Amino acid sequence: MLDQNNTYEFAGKGARRRRLRLETEARIKPTPDARETEIATSKRAPEFRDISGSEMRKKIRLLTLRTVTFENVSDILKREGYRVSGIAVSGVRSDMRAAIKLLLDEGLLDAQRLKQYRRKHSR
Repeated sequence: MLDQNNTYEFAGKGARRRRLRLETEARIKPTPDARETEIATSKRAPEFRDISGSEMRKKIRLLTLRTVTFENVSDILKREGYRVSGIAVSGVRSDMRAAIKLLLDEGLLDAQRLKQYRRKHSR
């Protein structure tokens, strides 16, 4: 069966599915990409910092040494304008914490010295 435009869009098997698809495509508005939206940053921090993955891991490891909690590391990175996911922070941080624990257990790192270092470098 032909429709008014002499095409078979609405005839035959799957006509209802094709018609519904066309109707829903007409109703749905495209959403903007989340990366294109700007976030409010302070004057001292740039909008986003473009750095390599190894530099980001180095920064997260350093912050793991200097701070105790995941929230502190995430807040500092966000304040300084780094764009990094919580999953990435969690993964690198857990590996670093395991290394610190191993060094403490083997006696290669002093627990008191680590506490002093964290107190000195806390922000």
